Amino acid sequence: MIQIPKTNLNYWLLMVLATTIGEIVGNLISRNLGLGYATGSVLLISIFVISLLIIKISKIKNDFSYWLLILFGNIAGTNIADFVTITPLNLGTIYGSLLIMAVLTFILLIWRYTSPKSTIEKGLNTTTYFLYWFAILFSSTFGTTFGDLLSNDTPLGALGGTILLLSLLGIIVLIVFKTTISKELCYWMTLVIMHPIGATIGNYISKPAGLNFGNIWTSLVLILFFGLLYFNQKNNSKSEKLTP
Repeated sequence: MIQIPKTNLNYWLLMVLATTIGEIVGNLISRNLGLGYATGSVLLISIFVISLLIIKISKIKNDFSYWLLILFGNIAGTNIADFVTITPLNLGTIYGSLLIMAVLTFILLIWRYTSPKSTIEKGLNTTTYFLYWFAILFSSTFGTTFGDLLSNDTPLGALGGTILLLSLLGIIVLIVFKTTISKELCYWMTLVIMHPIGATIGNYISKPAGLNFGNIWTSLVLILFFGLLYFNQKNNSKSEKLTP
């Protein structure tokens, strides 16, 4: 069975940083580098799938490979979202969000009916390993489509959208601690809310409507913060193991 890292506070902090990095770096690749959404999507999906297969075949099991796939999935998801909502499909943020959510729901239903005993908590088998990562990819894609919907197509803007999503996230936290609802369901609910938060934060930091730091500098700073948090977590884990 394949285990994912422990879903503690550090895990979710890394996840929201990863989703924000995905938003900014995805835009950097498709826009600043001039690859466009179609070419960028094909390139990034290929990198994601090849990395996924290499890690699976080589049986690598560590936090570094997990977070590397998370970053690749979030970056690819941003480009897929723009491919769906802007060009060439041009579905817009509303229909694009509905389409991607339908795909994500379909993936999770396949998981539920093919491997009901394989869970986030108990570990993933070969089938759910791939279903998990494609669910991550499409939850990230939904994050960008819905985050852009809140940022660009509602009066809330990026900042107001972030506040709304953080409020929804707070409700999920209360559900986790105050009810007996499935942890598996709560995990995916959190991810579905977490990914748009990364998109709205990314939009606010990088775009003229917010702080306007641009994609390049924002990417560098966020990757630095992600690295510092990741290695701090690793050091803390080692210290806990050494403590008698």
